[in-house]
Amino acid sequence: MTSCSTTIYLVRHGEKAAADGTMMTSDPALSTAGQQRAAALKDSLAAKHLSQIFATEFKRTQQTVQPTAEAKTLTTTIYKAAKSDSLILALTNHKGKNYLVAGHSNTVPAMLRKIGFTVSDIPETDFDNFFTVKIRWFFGRKMQLVKATYGAATN
Repeated sequence: MTSCSTTIYLVRHGEKAAADGTMMTSDPALSTAGQQRAAALKDSLAAKHLSQIFATEFKRTQQTVQPTAEAKTLTTTIYKAAKSDSLILALTNHKGKNYLVAGHSNTVPAMLRKIGFTVSDIPETDFDNFFTVKIRWFFGRKMQLVKATYGAATN
């Protein structure tokens, strides 16, 4: 990675734990499958240098990036899901950095659209999307989106 390049890895949080019937929560933790997906994310990023990791204020996004943060000895920076647009715009203007951003089925596509990519909505049952935004500054700024998956297939 050159100092004139930035890479942003965007993922939706892993699978949520189901409500146990005794109480509903708007902030569920990851299920066992979600924890396995978080481990798969760590493995997918093992050879990548990360400058910073971001997750929303919700447990499921923080738990999704936790294994990666621990492996990279980085602290996760919490951002408000409602401020996702501001975050992505800021990150696309930093040269020479590499970021991991965990969001939600509505915020990840919205962030990608905000910076000019055409992407489909993420279905509620889809957790394996792995988006890589590559930014190069050479006679201006050029961005490229690579779509992939990680962990067990979900859709």
